[in-house]
Amino acid sequence: MNIVIKYNFIIALILGVLSFSSCKSFIPESIDALGEDVNYVIKEFSPTLGRKTIYENAANLSNTSTLPLSFKIVNVRGVDGSPANELTDKFPVKVWKGNYTGDEKSIEEIEAKREVEYHSIFEIGKNSGNIMFWDYGNSNWIKTQPDSCYLFDVEISNSGGRKYARNLRLKPFKERPYEPSQYDASTGLATRAALPPAYVSNLLGEKTGDFIFDIEVYVFKDVENKAPGGTLKISVLDSMNNPIDIKKFKDTDWKGMIHGFNQRFEGEKAVYDVAYPMPLVKYSTKYTTSDGGRARINLRNNRIGFGGFLSQSQLGFDFAIYEEGHWEIQFRFRGESPKFDND
Repeated sequence: MNIVIKYNFIIALILGVLSFSSCKSFIPESIDALGEDVNYVIKEFSPTLGRKTIYENAANLSNTSTLPLSFKIVNVRGVDGSPANELTDKFPVKVWKGNYTGDEKSIEEIEAKREVEYHSIFEIGKNSGNIMFWDYGNSNWIKTQPDSCYLFDVEISNSGGRKYARNLRLKPFKERPYEPSQYDASTGLATRAALPPAYVSNLLGEKTGDFIFDIEVYVFKDVENKAPGGTLKISVLDSMNNPIDIKKFKDTDWKGMIHGFNQRFEGEKAVYDVAYPMPLVKYSTKYTTSDGGRARINLRNNRIGFGGFLSQSQLGFDFAIYEEGHWEIQFRFRGESPKFDND
């Protein structure tokens, strides 16, 4: 009898071990961790309408969470709780599919690297948590500062669970279609009439021979020109608002100054066919400032000065234009016109 009991016990033990071995695949080996410190370090986002803006490293991914995390914008609303469909509806935007190098030889070559896709104006990186605001929309239908604007939440999750970063704020600034700008970001009102040049070097007055510094720059769009495509014109006026033939800046590198095409002179102006925005991306090329953030105009004129010495003069303006269309940048000499002829 004892032998039978002992035998049955051994059989039961073996069967139990086998049963446990066959079922262990149903027991999860691990569960992802979702740390309490996962959250947003930026609580308020203030992009400028009409410009593509990315907030990188906006979220603290934590050292105690299992990656990748998933991020999702939820409950986008006005401060009164009303749905903000203007931020979640889809709109057409241009998306780069190839790398911009600055060596493109035509607008067609540039546009071949971009495609139109439909996106919500307000999006989030699925695994990075970066917040992106697309270059679409204006303050006619999107709330801007000084209004309280919008609130939104972000759902953060992995297989270990989910949590929410709540009541993040979105307070856009009104569009300013070019920089530098004389328009206040909050009110949209001009704070001054014109802009200063980026630099003036060795420009002498035609009458006095003194150095000239009283120069204003105006940036404006030809809203009546409905022709397709984009152009940029560069012009110069004297103190009486009479045109100065821009070809008098004869040592300007017209072909290498602007990443535009079909460069030509129309009347007293220099004209380029261009693709917008300018610069197309923030990338340093021979057409931009060193950080790639702005395009650069550099008008140059060399003349023989007093005593037979070479006098080299420059007039420059660093700028960005974010809105497609037909634009003009105009330099106005408020005192006297510069001297172009040799002494």
